[in-house]
Amino acid sequence: MLRLTESPTRQEALRFISDSASYGNLGAFIGAGFSKAVLNDEINEIALSWGELLEKASGKLGVDYGAISKTGVGYPEIATSICKLHAEHNRCDYTHSLSILKREIAALTSWYPDKEKREEFSKYLEILSPSWIITTNYDMVIESLLTGRSIPLGPNDSLSSPTGVIPVFHLHGLRTNPEEIIISQEDYVSLFRPSEYRQIKLALTIRESTTLLVGYGLGDVNVLTAIDWSKNVFKGGGATYPNDVIQVLRKDNPKEKPYRDKNGIIILETEEISEFFEEFIDVREVDLKEKDKERKDLEELAKKLDEPDGVMIEKFIDDEKFREEILTVLSKFNIHLISGFVSFLNKCIDETWTRSAPNGAFEGYNQNLKLILDILTSFPISRFPPALFQTAAYGLQRVGYYVGDEGGKSWSAKRTWEKRKKELSKEVVAELRSIADQHGYNYVERLAKTIDV
Repeated sequence: MLRLTESPTRQEALRFISDSASYGNLGAFIGAGFSKAVLNDEINEIALSWGELLEKASGKLGVDYGAISKTGVGYPEIATSICKLHAEHNRCDYTHSLSILKREIAALTSWYPDKEKREEFSKYLEILSPSWIITTNYDMVIESLLTGRSIPLGPNDSLSSPTGVIPVFHLHGLRTNPEEIIISQEDYVSLFRPSEYRQIKLALTIRESTTLLVGYGLGDVNVLTAIDWSKNVFKGGGATYPNDVIQVLRKDNPKEKPYRDKNGIIILETEEISEFFEEFIDVREVDLKEKDKERKDLEELAKKLDEPDGVMIEKFIDDEKFREEILTVLSKFNIHLISGFVSFLNKCIDETWTRSAPNGAFEGYNQNLKLILDILTSFPISRFPPALFQTAAYGLQRVGYYVGDEGGKSWSAKRTWEKRKKELSKEVVAELRSIADQHGYNYVERLAKTIDV
């Protein structure tokens, strides 16, 4: 499944997240609610929301937070008002006041989870297996949970990392570099410029991934802007990879069934973020066991294809059901199996030529042709492995001489061709004609001319 339905079940949504993790394009977009889940409990309120952080920083700067108008005003504008009031009261430049605010924000976000919470949420992030994490948090709680497995990146860094290391991109800046913190209205003006790397990268990353939102409100402007860009600015063909946006939303009375909101985001409600992760672990562990079995089965099949015995070769030629099963697996996992299969196919084709060697043994040519037609009808041209297509085309050229109803030809092969030639897609026929023209495959060209497309 490359995208969730309009109304998926909870299991389907959780399984989709797991499939994306296995594919390697699951990303996590983490907000302040995640830090709160890690750090806060009934006794301690260590992590703060954006509003709480500004209120506390305002007090540190000696500014009356209550005197600032907040009706219809966003937090960046409130931060700007704090700096203006501080500059007026202290008769200093606005930029100096902004710098002081940013340093206070950095100091106030010096949050570190205790051992118990670190072990619990480290396990959650480890089994989630995100390829990347983007956060609007200034704190380094995520890095504390992914010690040795992540790299913190600031807003002026590129979203990249060494192999095996998860990049944690702090969209609004890192507390370890206060001057880069994005908090005031003018900071946001530059952040949302159309040509700004961060905004473009964010939208592209969402478009190329399954994105899991954790710890955000439904109306977060950063998320909505990036999703809008990913859908409406960077347009292209249908995705060939898992791609959707799923939000884990904390509610006191969560709905069991997921739903899509007006922005097309799948909403998964949960009473606590930790409860969602426990749910996901149950699904992920089953999924991993299935994929481990699948991997072992593929390795076993790949080994058989690399070193086939005579029994397997004969079964592939003579048993249509067995051949169909192998080709179905091949079409689904051709990246893992194609190298060995090309060699295996050549051995099967060689066997049909051996069967054709005795005088009058024309059925071997028919068996040869059936193998090639089965190959040519197993893949759309867009996903046809080039080496396999060349092998099939060359095989068709060799056997093409014997496809006919005159003396010395295989009449059964002729009947097979007439019966099955319409199964070939027009794209495959066009490619056969191209390869015939380029390589001088005259018998392929002759057969292709009998097909009306």
